[in-house]
Amino acid sequence: MIGVIFVSMVDGDRPAVRHTAAPVVSSAGCGAASTATSAGVDERVAQQIYTGELSSAEVSADISHVTGSGELLTALAHSDQPAVYAAVHAIVYAPRWHIVRLRVLRHGRVLADVGGPDVIAPVSGTLRVNGRTVGSYVMSVQDDLGYVKLVSRFIGIPIDLYGTPRPPGTFVMGTLKPPPPAASIGNGESLTVGQNSYRAVILNATAFPSGTLKVALFVPTTTSPSSARSCAAVRLAAWDNIAHHVAARFTPLATHYGDLRDVLQWLSGGLAFVRSGSTRVAGGGPASIPHQGTVKYHGRTWAVFSWEPSPPVRIYLLIPTIPTGARAG
Repeated sequence: MIGVIFVSMVDGDRPAVRHTAAPVVSSAGCGAASTATSAGVDERVAQQIYTGELSSAEVSADISHVTGSGELLTALAHSDQPAVYAAVHAIVYAPRWHIVRLRVLRHGRVLADVGGPDVIAPVSGTLRVNGRTVGSYVMSVQDDLGYVKLVSRFIGIPIDLYGTPRPPGTFVMGTLKPPPPAASIGNGESLTVGQNSYRAVILNATAFPSGTLKVALFVPTTTSPSSARSCAAVRLAAWDNIAHHVAARFTPLATHYGDLRDVLQWLSGGLAFVRSGSTRVAGGGPASIPHQGTVKYHGRTWAVFSWEPSPPVRIYLLIPTIPTGARAG
């Protein structure tokens, strides 16, 4: 489900505007830790998106398409390279499947390699006929551009990719203009590009078929008055931003409340519910949920963010509260 939703969301361009509304949570001010707190949320979402490209229901389905292809397995069993290529081409371009690149090998030799040039998050496995290994594959369901679009649209911050298949540190693609040199970007470092200041968050990803991609997220530096809010409020405001960006990808939203709930829960590790007055539109949850603040449910305390996209329908996002000093993602 999540993988299918992600694929549909990279189609069509809309500007990513960072949502700035912030719920009020009273506590001591977060101060200098505000940017790091927001960055922890953005890092979690970017990592979850990447993880979804490696292991999701869609990835499992596409692996089955590859490993269960009778045409491909027969061609490999007979060492028929033209037939292997034809089978791989048919798999990659099959309607409603979303394999962006597929490489098939036999005894380490590439027999077919079909798909785009800049691809991320490869998965690999063995091809067998009646228990006998006849080859192997490397497959991906996402390209670099699709990943960049998803991060940009879900979080609303700049992102750049560096590294293979180009020489390490080479800019591949991204949204921060002009892109800074990879060597100058360290995790947690501050940098200024143009008139804007950012905190860098670095993730490592895998390029196709191997090699490391450096993923650089650029989280805008938080300044007063937002730094006067508690870290809990800053963290919830970051999830507020994510929730609005995700909701903006569903058109019309009213027919996708269940999908929105699934994506928000998967990205946040929290809970999401949609209600219209007392009617539960998507999800169960506690009998009563405040519009903001906290709620106790299933033996723990949750911070609450909510909004009304179309009154009286209200979307609730519940984020687990964390101990003071713990990592904010």
